[in-house]
Amino acid sequence: MRMLLLRLLSCLTVLLCSSAALAQPVPLRIGSWDRDSDPLTAVSEAVLSRAYAELGQPLEFVALPNRRALQAMLAGELDGNLHRVYEFAATHPDLLRIATPINTSAVRIYTYDAKRVQPHDWAQLQGLRVAYQRGVLRIEQMLPAGARRVEAGSVNELFKLLAAGIADVALCTEPAQAPPLRRLGKLKRLEQPLEEHLLYHYLGARQAELAPRLAAVLQRLQVSGELEAIRQAALQAYLRQHPAE
Repeated sequence: MRMLLLRLLSCLTVLLCSSAALAQPVPLRIGSWDRDSDPLTAVSEAVLSRAYAELGQPLEFVALPNRRALQAMLAGELDGNLHRVYEFAATHPDLLRIATPINTSAVRIYTYDAKRVQPHDWAQLQGLRVAYQRGVLRIEQMLPAGARRVEAGSVNELFKLLAAGIADVALCTEPAQAPPLRRLGKLKRLEQPLEEHLLYHYLGARQAELAPRLAAVLQRLQVSGELEAIRQAALQAYLRQHPAE
């Protein structure tokens, strides 16, 4: 009898543990890129980590090149992408754009030849060797046909190409209020950004139930001022960990 009770208790324990495991939400897989050197990525990840934590939704940032992250989201291999511009939704209507922006990006110009090179708009990049991060769709769309494109895999590689003389200018997408990402000296960051735009989190169509709940959390954080505080804290943490070289 005692042995029977022990077996029953053992089976009950296994069932309870299995039920608890089944009750745990499956981590959401979000494509992210250049996680080692891009301040925009650091800030957006901090915002989403806080928002999803409030929902009790585990989160996994999957490191992929920018273009590959997009392809994986479109193929349903990922649940979403970290951030994209507002206009991205027009060409991908099946995706879910979360209404509250999570970041603000400025396209900044860096150059070692600021006396000669002073582009103030996209058209003036024509004829220049322009380095930019591979997969940043907005830059790829806006570069004029006459610009000589030099692709970089990361922010660090972007500045290496510029320092090596392989490019005349580097276009860096960075948080709008960020200081220069490199010690300047002969390197100059032009004062006027080419443009600024808001960045939004995107989810795949399968997350239709989750999307409005996430939107509500982000909206509340924005109204309370917490969203901006999270962004500023994340940016300062990034700058401490990546002092300008």
